[in-house]
Amino acid sequence: MRHRTFALLVSLLLLGLADSAPAQTFVFGAQGEPVQLDPAVITDGISSRITRQIYDSLVKYKGATTEVEPALAEKWEVSADGKVWTFHLRKNVKFHDGNPLDATSVLWNFERWWKSAHSQHENQVKAGQTFEYWEAQFGGFDDKSIVEKVEAVGSHTVRITLKAPQAPFLANLAMFVFDIASPKAVEKWGTEFGKHPVGTGAFKFVEWKPNQEVILEANPDYWGVKPKVKRVVLRNIKDNSQRLVALKAGEIHGMEGLNPDDVKVVRSDPNLQILLRPTNTTGYIAFNYKVKEFQDKRVRLAFAHAINKRAIVDALYGGTGLVASQFQPPSLWGYNKELKDFEWSPAKAQALLKQAGFAQGLSEITWEDGKREPLVFWYMSRSRPYFPNPKEIGEAMAADLAKAGIKVQLQTAEWAVYLDKRKNGQLPVYMLGWTGDNGDPDNFICYFFCSPGAPREGFYSNKPLADLLLRAQSLTRQAERARLYRQAEQMLQEDVGRLFIANNQPPLAFSKKVKGYVTNPTGSEHFNTVEVQ
Repeated sequence: MRHRTFALLVSLLLLGLADSAPAQTFVFGAQGEPVQLDPAVITDGISSRITRQIYDSLVKYKGATTEVEPALAEKWEVSADGKVWTFHLRKNVKFHDGNPLDATSVLWNFERWWKSAHSQHENQVKAGQTFEYWEAQFGGFDDKSIVEKVEAVGSHTVRITLKAPQAPFLANLAMFVFDIASPKAVEKWGTEFGKHPVGTGAFKFVEWKPNQEVILEANPDYWGVKPKVKRVVLRNIKDNSQRLVALKAGEIHGMEGLNPDDVKVVRSDPNLQILLRPTNTTGYIAFNYKVKEFQDKRVRLAFAHAINKRAIVDALYGGTGLVASQFQPPSLWGYNKELKDFEWSPAKAQALLKQAGFAQGLSEITWEDGKREPLVFWYMSRSRPYFPNPKEIGEAMAADLAKAGIKVQLQTAEWAVYLDKRKNGQLPVYMLGWTGDNGDPDNFICYFFCSPGAPREGFYSNKPLADLLLRAQSLTRQAERARLYRQAEQMLQEDVGRLFIANNQPPLAFSKKVKGYVTNPTGSEHFNTVEVQ
């Protein structure tokens, strides 16, 4: 009997130890399916949250800031004229497939992004996988790019020569799209590499179960801070409410994409916690300039006066939103504090429509080729940081537009399809937004408006704006650059080039068992510091 009692006591003690031991798996609730896992060709936050765990870039953002610190490059120098950057790579770093990270592999990555004749670049573009960020951040491909030359000047030294200084160059390189992939793995999988990702990051790819989850495992040979959990599961739960139910039930440990009304619910739950990401997002409405009606500034201005942004933010952002008057959020140093927003006035909107020849209101549009169709307003199928509940926000905007005589039909599509239609200039008027990637105003305004007439921006063309933004990019003095970015916001507003609706401090909800999660303004957050107690 004493032996049985002793055995029972030992079992109970072991059970107590097991309960207090750290969990080996961190489960994060994602708002939907990733598009793919090749960082060079993605633009969305759902995909990049996963790729940031698998890959590293030459440099990275430090903690909760956009300050740049070493990553795969342990140090670097820049020439006095700001054109030549020399990066010294860490030694003894390996990709997850066992191949070494060296100057040759970094050079190969740059050439894939940059050179249109590179076999992998060419094949991916043919498959519809375009290198959108490289084009936006570095001015285009081949000779159009600000990058003049990339060289391996030693086994672990890379030299990048620019045609002109680029102020945000280092901050650009820390962005998720310029993470370094295994050349051997890309060559092996080709256009399917995005389903078989291989980097040098803190976690290795294990499996992607379509419409369910992506599974990663800790990389025991990671060069940086070793992961504190053995496994990461990113579970696809599209509905915000269902995601919160899963968090409360302990099925997941953290999530993004709370319904605004649920922010208070989480704050009042003793088992849960809220972390706010610093304001670095802007939700907007974009016009397609192949639509004849939207070529008339009075029609665009009618939209601007029709939408009651304050009411939308107050009702649908759960206390974490701000009304946006411009593209840059208030946290950026190029923000224009003097800019006065459009007044909400349905009467003004109606008067503008009448002046533009739509006294009976607007319910149909005409494409440049003469095709007429009902006016469809596209809203996103996914909760995003800038539009936490896009369907409800879309419905509120549609109701506002209707009061001013603009009758729209609401429509959406799966996230990957939606982004593809936007990229190809197929949406007449649509909701989308942006989370800043690098803390520099260039990444907000120049990313979108430095390529006049681009299909991905609804064919909007404003060359004076683009020229000013490119000038700002080439300067090194921040005060001088800030003045130009303030001027750019003024130009964009005067042209009613796009309508900016809201900024947000996106709330993330976690179990109180989770420690060490560091929110970053860019949304580029790493899981290797996370513990589940």
